[in-house]
Amino acid sequence: MDLDKYIADEMAKYKGTGFAVKSSRLRRFFIRSVPCDQVHPNPMDEFCDPEIGPNYEIISKYRARLQNALENASKAEDLNLEPIVVERMYPDGYMIINGHHRWAAALMMGRPKIAVKIVNLTHENDIRKMISRGRNNRRVTLDLDEVVFGETDEWLLENPLSILLRDRYKERLRIGVPALFNFLSKNGYDIWVYSAEYYSMDYLKRLFRCYHAGVKGVVTGTGKKVTDAAGAEDRLKELLSEKYYFTLHIDNSMVLQTYGGTKEFRDYELSGDKSTWSQEIMKRVEEIEERERKLGEKMRVSFDLDEVLFVSPLTHKTEPELKFPYNRKYKERLRLGTPDLINSLRDMGYEVWIYTSSFRTENYIRGLFRHYGVELDGVVNATRHLKEVQKDNKETLPQKIPSRYRISLHVDDESVICSWGSTYGFSTYQLEAQDDEWKDKIIARAEEIRKNKITQL
Repeated sequence: MDLDKYIADEMAKYKGTGFAVKSSRLRRFFIRSVPCDQVHPNPMDEFCDPEIGPNYEIISKYRARLQNALENASKAEDLNLEPIVVERMYPDGYMIINGHHRWAAALMMGRPKIAVKIVNLTHENDIRKMISRGRNNRRVTLDLDEVVFGETDEWLLENPLSILLRDRYKERLRIGVPALFNFLSKNGYDIWVYSAEYYSMDYLKRLFRCYHAGVKGVVTGTGKKVTDAAGAEDRLKELLSEKYYFTLHIDNSMVLQTYGGTKEFRDYELSGDKSTWSQEIMKRVEEIEERERKLGEKMRVSFDLDEVLFVSPLTHKTEPELKFPYNRKYKERLRLGTPDLINSLRDMGYEVWIYTSSFRTENYIRGLFRHYGVELDGVVNATRHLKEVQKDNKETLPQKIPSRYRISLHVDDESVICSWGSTYGFSTYQLEAQDDEWKDKIIARAEEIRKNKITQL
């Protein structure tokens, strides 16, 4: 038999027409024997790649094993010892997932039938549906084989399932997995599990439901060697990065946090104590949540008004005067570039506030900037400062304490205000004379502070 020609004919026969389809639970329950000519090679497997193809040495070993079993009646059961893994195929028969060389050995020996185990593996379209059905923008991934399924130590495993279920579901979860999954779900994470083995997706989902632990994504057969999966992998990575802001990859010794579409990551070590594994992860997740909450808060930048944003055209370059009749109400002139700077900062994710020691009203200040096309995120004038900061303090406080309003960078012209920054926990930028590069310098200072805050977190 010319195996290479047989494979080529199969590829040509089903090209553009054959594809895997789902099988019912009943079909997948039993291992069955099916005619060898109803089993078809998988075009996605390297076995069918002309540049790689079958390994005839492996096929020879399987042929020798089958021949030995046929000659020795006591070993006849070996014929069915290792069923090949298949999916049901349209328009007919079964598509091989794992076991091409075993199938080839039986085929070349003229064996009429071969034992198969039918599964429903995860395909690209399945993953697309899982992504679209996800409820959250954060994800957790765990490896079933190395992390979730328990070891042989009984005290490190969850209690066994009931007698009616344990024969069907032989896998045992490591202790703490159900509690961890429930914790993650309640905290807004979609849980995805991966396995190199050839489990059916619905089998695993039912298994986890038996332990009261739901999963959103199930990806099986990740160990399958395929020849043209790069395109699908890239497409799915893009979808996942669009869906999930960040992902936590959990293993036995670490929680790795990655952000979709970027190379940024953070790692959190675990002690390696198997008995406290789930507790440690919960604690780490709480730390991550707190850090993300702080990162989610927009950094605030505030500006003084007089001699900073409000300047004289006799000493500074200014924005054009407002048109009549608004120039009658708003007589102040903005330093040239003020609207562009404030709008740029807000586009970059900063909140921009005014913190002034003048008694101009908030409505007046907001109205003036609005006429220049600028919206402010907050305004603290002398009235608000006295009411909310100075209050009943017997000690006279500085005229401005930006940190009381969680302002990280304050721009002022007074050196005495800037000197208070280290005492009251805010950074400053002192701006006085005309400076054509003032906008770039302030943005650079804000970015430096934000970068340091992120590093410290």
